[in-house]
Amino acid sequence: MSYRTAIYDLMNNVESDVYPLVAPAELTVPYAVYTTRREPIRVQEGTSVWTTYLTIYIYASDFSDCDNLADVIKTNMEHRAGTYGTDVLIGSMMISESDDYIPSLNKYLITQEYKLEFD
Repeated sequence: MSYRTAIYDLMNNVESDVYPLVAPAELTVPYAVYTTRREPIRVQEGTSVWTTYLTIYIYASDFSDCDNLADVIKTNMEHRAGTYGTDVLIGSMMISESDDYIPSLNKYLITQEYKLEFD
């Protein structure tokens, strides 16, 4: 199982309206889209742990809906650990959160970034 599948499973356990990279075109708000970036932690014996940075983009037409979904995701992602398929998530930690408004989409946006450690 790839770490991408593990993150997909993790995100679907957190909230059902969360999609990798792109959301379906005919989706109702609120919803979230996520991207990942992965880096090995090198030790003398090779790679022991992988750090994955998970960025979640939360969209809604109303700021309170956006904020509520952001709170649900944060509550379920902060300090998360467990086994997803064959991948072991050692832990997760929020490292940033920001707010924005996108006039062209008429949507509010909250962006959250998490650091995930996989064994």
